[in-house]
Amino acid sequence: MWDRLKELPHKTRLLLVGGIAFLVFLPALAPAYLVMLAVPGDNVGITGIGGSIWNGSAERVSIDGFTLNATRWKLKPAALLSGGLELHVVTSWAGGEFEGDLRAGITGALGISNASIFGSLDELSSGMPLSVAGQMSLVIEKATLADNWPTTLLAELNVRGLTAPQPGSDTAALVGDYSVIFSNESVSEENPLVGTVIDTGGPLDLDGTITLLPPNQYLLDVKITPETSAAPALTQGLQFMAPADNSGVHNLKLNSNF
Repeated sequence: MWDRLKELPHKTRLLLVGGIAFLVFLPALAPAYLVMLAVPGDNVGITGIGGSIWNGSAERVSIDGFTLNATRWKLKPAALLSGGLELHVVTSWAGGEFEGDLRAGITGALGISNASIFGSLDELSSGMPLSVAGQMSLVIEKATLADNWPTTLLAELNVRGLTAPQPGSDTAALVGDYSVIFSNESVSEENPLVGTVIDTGGPLDLDGTITLLPPNQYLLDVKITPETSAAPALTQGLQFMAPADNSGVHNLKLNSNF
C-alpha cells in the first residue's frame, strides 16, 4: 500500500493524506451535541452537552427512564482507521459508577474492555421482591457481545457485605462476601457462559458454578456449608431450600430466569 502511495504524484499524495486526516480529525471539530443524532430510540434525552464528539461531556443522559449523571467520553482515533468506533467513558448514576472502554464494530458487535463498575445493591434491588443490601463491583478485562449475548467474557464480579431478609424474621442477616469469575474466551452452544462461584468471607463456605444461557436463563449449582457464626435464621432458611447431607453440606441447585 505504502509503495503504491509513493508512486503517486506529489500533489496527489498531499491531497490524499490531507483528506484522510480531515476525515479522521473531523470529530474533533464537530460539536458534542451531534451525539444526539447518533443515539437511537425515542426515549433518549441528553442535556448539558459540552466539548466535541472527540472529547465531550453531558450533565445528564436519560435512556428509557434510566438516568446517568455527569458523563465524559473521549474517542480513540485508532479504532476509526479499522472501521470501528471506540471511546473511553466515565459516568455515574444513583448508587453506582462506570469507567471503561466501549467499542462498536462495523459488523454490529459491541465490546467492553478495561472497565470497572461499582454499585450499591440497595439501589439495584429497589422495587424487587427481595430487597438486599451490600456493595457490588464488576471488573471486565474483555467482553464482546453479539445479538445481545456475550461471545467472550473475561470478568470478575465481587459482592461485599451482602445482607438479606431471613424467612420468618423482620431483620436482615449477613449472608457474606462472594466472587464470580468468568474466564470464557469463546461462548457458543457447545461452550456456554459459565462462572466459578466462591465465598471470600462470611458465615457460609460456598463454591460451585453458575451457567448463563440466552436469552435470560441461569443454572446455579453450589455446595454450601454454614459456619458456626451463621445466624440461626440463615441456616434454617438454607435447610428449607436445600436440606443438608450427612456431612452437613447443602447442595443448592436453582434453574430460573433473570
